[in-house]
Amino acid sequence: MSEQVNLNAENREVEGKSSSRQLRRAGSVPAVIYGGKEEPLRISILEKDIAKALEVPGFATQILSISISGKEQNVIVKEIQRHPATQRVLHADLMRVDPDTKISISVPVRFINEDKCVGVKMHGGVVSHLINDIDITCLASNLPEYLEVDVEALDIGDSIFLSALILPEGVEIPTLALGEDRDQAVVSVAEAKILEIEPEVVEPEEGEEGEEGEEGEETSEGERETDSKDSGGDSGDSEEKSE
Repeated sequence: MSEQVNLNAENREVEGKSSSRQLRRAGSVPAVIYGGKEEPLRISILEKDIAKALEVPGFATQILSISISGKEQNVIVKEIQRHPATQRVLHADLMRVDPDTKISISVPVRFINEDKCVGVKMHGGVVSHLINDIDITCLASNLPEYLEVDVEALDIGDSIFLSALILPEGVEIPTLALGEDRDQAVVSVAEAKILEIEPEVVEPEEGEEGEEGEEGEETSEGERETDSKDSGGDSGDSEEKSE
């Protein structure tokens, strides 16, 4: 399990875009806590605190403890909004949870033993991750940090489907309750694609044909000169005979 994340927050009475911009300029992140029987609560968290918390593995899939004016609240992260360019946290949506309350959340998939996979090690195949996050339901107290998938026994052509995953106690995949056709492959092993490179065709340079043509012309001219001399010789013989 990851280390427990504890955050301090303050109530914020004013809402709106201008108020949120002022908070961010002051080094805080606006956030909202909702869910349960209480009304939504608008809070602010120091940006440096939430940035540090985000570095904790499993931050997005664990129960966080938020302290507001000395009162503790257990929450999970529903959404973190970031700036598209700088990736700074702009806003956080947090949901209240009770350890005995059933929640729905998306958790990451962790693939293990890829280096020992039969299809890779023995037959040169490749492992394809088809699903990286899975929606689950469970009690908040049973919330897993991730779902583990062991690919060691997979050979080329093999796959592991949602229905074959070994789930922690109390964890369910609601998609599977909708019918067999909703069962999806999470990971598979396939043959490695071999890239065929066509041999390069070397085109003759422009000058080569021209030179051959010139040689051909020279040869033809030489032949014409020779023929002309031969013709001249024959003419002389004819005149001598005539005399």
